[in-house]
Amino acid sequence: MIPPINFGFRISDFGLSVVQSAIRNPQSTIHRQVGGYQALSYLWAALLLAVISGSWIMEAQLTSAQAESDGAGLTVGARPPEFSATDLNGSSHTLRQYQGKIVVLHFWASWCPYCRGEIPKLTRLQEEWASKGVAVLAISADEDVAQLKRFVAKERLPYPVIADAEARSSVASRYRLAGVPTTYVVARDGRIASRIEGRGDLIGAVQRALSQSPS
Repeated sequence: MIPPINFGFRISDFGLSVVQSAIRNPQSTIHRQVGGYQALSYLWAALLLAVISGSWIMEAQLTSAQAESDGAGLTVGARPPEFSATDLNGSSHTLRQYQGKIVVLHFWASWCPYCRGEIPKLTRLQEEWASKGVAVLAISADEDVAQLKRFVAKERLPYPVIADAEARSSVASRYRLAGVPTTYVVARDGRIASRIEGRGDLIGAVQRALSQSPS
């Protein structure tokens, strides 16, 4: 059940102070300097600012409430959002199907040089660590899916690649992706063990997850 949400607008402290100043002090310095018409315009601008601030707060409340209703989070120790998507080869993937494994969930793009620098690490994890229960799943932020497919074929990536642009429900949006590369290492218990933004020690993060949750 989705928890109760406060749909009322909340005025930011800044917006509230501006509105109160304009209403309670009609003879303020601002009014004396700019005159009646411009003062009225100033008041309307202040009210608009207050409403925008309230709208932003309400949107944040909705996002937080939805995350709570899913029982999901994006911090270390939380259970990441579930998803269902199809990779470039037509195979379906969900987080649930990888239960009991160490999952390296990697958000990237073929045009990103830092992402390309992570490919050898991901390839090693997929080819050498699969026997230890490690699975790599890459979510591409490429908008040009044809270009993505050419890149994947050329590089012969050995792990599944999902084109987020073709997903029914954007995985990147569910994970509030702000930039690439971003990588989540999900432990065997289904909780986030590490979150790496940018390039990082993927091998070390997986090793730590393995040591903390041996098979």
